[in-house]
Amino acid sequence: MSGTNVPKGEARREPILRATLAIIGERGPDAVTHRAVAERAGLPLSATTYWFASKEDLLQETLLLAAREEVERIERVVLALATRELDVLEWARAVSAVLAEDLESDPVRHVAFTELVLEGTRRPWLGAEVARWHRAQLALAEVGLRAAGAPDPKGDAPLVVAAIMGFMLGQLVNPAEDFEERVFRPALERLFARLTEGVPA
Repeated sequence: MSGTNVPKGEARREPILRATLAIIGERGPDAVTHRAVAERAGLPLSATTYWFASKEDLLQETLLLAAREEVERIERVVLALATRELDVLEWARAVSAVLAEDLESDPVRHVAFTELVLEGTRRPWLGAEVARWHRAQLALAEVGLRAAGAPDPKGDAPLVVAAIMGFMLGQLVNPAEDFEERVFRPALERLFARLTEGVPA
């Protein structure tokens, strides 16, 4: 009997985390309560308190889920682009297109993830997941720069990551029309070109 109940219970856990992520994206971490999450997930309050004893547990598990999904998303981009022979401008265009589309499709998730990353600065137990997410970003930038023949891909990767994060955060705070075409792509093209200056075409 209990064996048949476990999968059903496990299936409730992810919707609870998704609901927590949505609330954080819309109203911030302070708005997270067991009752608010249960209502958003369409589940009884007992479901949230069964799986998560405290708000701390909810925030921790939600960040772990969001960080892992961000890492997986970035790794998919890396693998997809690494199999193609692209020049520096093509790398910039491909990266900007993928990330801009992802940002446009679900801005609330990006706001929530940013909130959770900042929350991680106040909660040491979140540090490992945030660091793993950041390493994945650096890997994407390094692969792109190396593929384009940059002289110092490892050293320049943090510059690319900082630029990407800054532009995406700016778009969340002050959305621009045609962000990818008018803002993001041209900026990444210029940045990638500068970092590979003098490299033979």
